[in-house]
Amino acid sequence: MSDDKTEIARLPLVRPSLSPGRRIVAASRRLLSGQVGRIFWLKATATVAFCIGMALSSPLWIGPRSYPLAPVSGLLPSLAHPFDYFLFAALFSLSGAIVIAPKPQKFIGAFLTLILVLCLLDQTRWQPWVFLYSFMLTALALFSWDGDDAAGRKRAMDSARLIVASTYVFSGLQKANLNFIDDDFPWMTQPIVAIAPWLALPLHLLGMAAPAIQVGFGVGLLTRRFRRVSLIAAVAMHVFILAMLGPLGQDWNPAVWPWTAAMALFDIALFSGSEPFTAGEIFAAKRDPFRWIVILLFAVLPLLSFVNLWDSYLSAALYSGNLTEAEIYASDSGAKALPEAVSQRLVHTSPDTNVLNVQRWAIEDLHVAPYPETRVYKSIAGEVCRHSQAPAQLVLIVREQRLFGAKPEMGYGCRDL
Repeated sequence: MSDDKTEIARLPLVRPSLSPGRRIVAASRRLLSGQVGRIFWLKATATVAFCIGMALSSPLWIGPRSYPLAPVSGLLPSLAHPFDYFLFAALFSLSGAIVIAPKPQKFIGAFLTLILVLCLLDQTRWQPWVFLYSFMLTALALFSWDGDDAAGRKRAMDSARLIVASTYVFSGLQKANLNFIDDDFPWMTQPIVAIAPWLALPLHLLGMAAPAIQVGFGVGLLTRRFRRVSLIAAVAMHVFILAMLGPLGQDWNPAVWPWTAAMALFDIALFSGSEPFTAGEIFAAKRDPFRWIVILLFAVLPLLSFVNLWDSYLSAALYSGNLTEAEIYASDSGAKALPEAVSQRLVHTSPDTNVLNVQRWAIEDLHVAPYPETRVYKSIAGEVCRHSQAPAQLVLIVREQRLFGAKPEMGYGCRDL
């Protein structure tokens, strides 16, 4: 039988077609094992999780949706149907090429270019997982994908380590507020308390300690002494979050489920094993412009979010209790003047008062949380006003949440938008 296969492989029309396949298999085999095996699995995890997140939040990318777009500039054109479907399909095609290609740089570049275009057309797409995956893939695109390029592989891995560790540190810092301790964490753990009420106090104490724990293992991952225990704590946290937010818990915001699982896999790929690295090496960005960009975006600018000078979602603030929220109020006549797709989401709270919770609207319509910035809420409310026959009966109320520099509750009429 083996002789027959050898003879078939030698046929003039078959032999040329086998050569590219053999090269791909041989190159992939090198990447799946040895020193570069971890970077392959990092690429595969980021790409597959990105695609799962997009699939779970497909209305965010291609509709149909009632939640308005919030482009970076009103001068940008809208993406006409069915071109949006074409770009969405192209992203999945490119992702397949990224996973299987031994040298995926061009495919990653094309994929990220399409993501950039789509994110410019709607700021709600600037989800924390989109931000993190995009820079993770950028780091991998700058690697030569040559199995002998140990220095390039280390640069890519160190950039990814900095992204993940900084995300943990700022996520912990963002949670150092009473909203997280008294509201967000109890809501997240409510499924446990419903089954075992006696765990309410221990879980409350855990919520109080959670910010310090997360900052601690975020820093510990960059140290040799505490790396292993920090890795265990980080993976355990993601298992816990997935249980609380997943189908067996609150069944909330499905797009973050693959992100939570992916972060645990990132931790294992980046911080397990015996490969030596130090925090000093990771922050030493000599002759590495991309590392400076990572340091700026993930370790410096998030500090400005605490004084309301940088976006929360770009500062690891998801589920931190430290996010700006908004509601649209309408009178009874104002509610009747809205399109049905919007008016049906209003809740009648008191005489002549109807409330549209923007957070719930985004989750139900797009399967993601809204982008929690005042400028975006104003853009969303402005679109609602433009589709209303009685815009004078609508008011946007924004409540900013920041450690410092948060504005008091602000109201905006349609004229102000």
